[in-house]
Amino acid sequence: CGMSISSFKRSFKKTFNDSPSKYITKMKLEKAAQLLLSDNLRISDVAYDCGFESIATFNRSFKSHFALSPTKYRLNQID
Repeated sequence: CGMSISSFKRSFKKTFNDSPSKYITKMKLEKAAQLLLSDNLRISDVAYDCGFESIATFNRSFKSHFALSPTKYRLNQID
């Protein structure tokens, strides 16, 4: 895009009100939340399908974003 990395990050943060890495993580977590509504997918499959490298990282990020573990989120949404 013809910008330095730091200029791109500043422009991105100005537009999206988040850093690129936080924005990408947020999008991954929102996609994971959608996939968790389907009970035929294991939570580990959802984590890997959304680009998380480990279940622990996925669980920690998910709980931080939604204030619920992926399992509790799934149970609350299905009930």
